[in-house]
Amino acid sequence: MNKLGIAIIGTGAVSAIHAQSYMTSKECEIRVLCDVNRAKAEKLAAEIGISPEIVTDYKQLLARTDIDAVSICLPPALHCQFTVDFLNAGKHVLVEKPMAPSLYECDQMIRAAAENHKLLSVVSNNRFKTPAM
Repeated sequence: MNKLGIAIIGTGAVSAIHAQSYMTSKECEIRVLCDVNRAKAEKLAAEIGISPEIVTDYKQLLARTDIDAVSICLPPALHCQFTVDFLNAGKHVLVEKPMAPSLYECDQMIRAAAENHKLLSVVSNNRFKTPAM
């Protein structure tokens, strides 16, 4: 079975949760961690016990055919640009909440997913808790 190639963009605190979730799946393989701070990405890799490729420029990943999906774990102000770039490059995207700072940016992200026939999902980890329901 071919595994889905995963890249995690941004290696702050929430990225470890994404990584651990991917690691529980036999269908996924984290192939790349990307952060402008290489040491931060190296630290995450060591903490969770993986040895993916580490890059500091996400644009290196856009044309790669071994990356099927990305998790965007960046500050919200960066969500739209990164998400649209990856969707336009033919990658599926899981983006942290909030989706984007403005409705206009959310619309851009949704349009890019539709135009490229790719999945765009926004983390909503509390959606099944009683208060949210």
